[in-house]
Amino acid sequence: MGKLNQNQPIMKKLILKSFTSLLALLLVSASNFSLGQSALSPNEKNIESSSPSSPPTIQDPFNPFSLRPIPKSHIAFQKTLWLRLSFKQKTNLPLWYAGHQLSKFLIENALEGKITAYQDDKLETVLSKSELLEKLKAENQENALQNDCTTRFINFSELSTLEIKEDYILDNRHSRMIHDVLAFTLILPHNAEGNSLGLTQKIVSFSYKEIIEKLFRPLKEDYVVIETTKSNGHIPNLETLIDARFFHGYVVKYDNFGDEYFEDKYDNKREAALKCIQYEEHLIEFEGTLWEY
Repeated sequence: MGKLNQNQPIMKKLILKSFTSLLALLLVSASNFSLGQSALSPNEKNIESSSPSSPPTIQDPFNPFSLRPIPKSHIAFQKTLWLRLSFKQKTNLPLWYAGHQLSKFLIENALEGKITAYQDDKLETVLSKSELLEKLKAENQENALQNDCTTRFINFSELSTLEIKEDYILDNRHSRMIHDVLAFTLILPHNAEGNSLGLTQKIVSFSYKEIIEKLFRPLKEDYVVIETTKSNGHIPNLETLIDARFFHGYVVKYDNFGDEYFEDKYDNKREAALKCIQYEEHLIEFEGTLWEY
């Protein structure tokens, strides 16, 4: 009996030590659980403290110059194409009917500040009004427009070539190919009367999204009634015309490491033109056989 009483203090110490260890273990487990919950469901305070100066990251980015942007996660295939078309071709006359030339319309609105003029179709470098006027100065004084200051500019009717930059995209969410038009570039052809250099000159580029949203959607018309002395007709609104592909142009370039046009790769112009047609046929075949696999 005396021996049992002597062991009681030792047993009390063991019990107290075990209880203390269990309590510490429970506290650590609760702390870890709280941290885990915080990491899985971060609140605004946690986000701000982790990156106080940086803007919130975009989880599913898209092209800001796209009229109808497609999230990157929806893109299964993408190829950037450049198409070149002549306004004087019969198929493209809806872009170039009398008194309503698209090139003249775009440049006049750019000079008025309604849309932005860019140096090229990357849409990064903005041209000021003075810089745009400088690019419009005519080299050949015979075929030019003259203002009060005797400065001569390119006749807008000479800007008869348009280059369209677009992304050719397979949207896996809707299972279809999309032509996502990004930019228009007005070109002075090498054989234009106002071109004394004899070289194809890119004059100015515009954002297609900005053209539609600021100039054509406010019209709220799918078709524009055209009344002339020769005939009456209906011309599609530019957005309708582009969406329905009511124009004809040739693929002159696709995205490549050398940023080369077909005409840069082949010395013979006839061979370069054939390669343009063959590449376009390849794209049509690609789209046609896509769903067989």
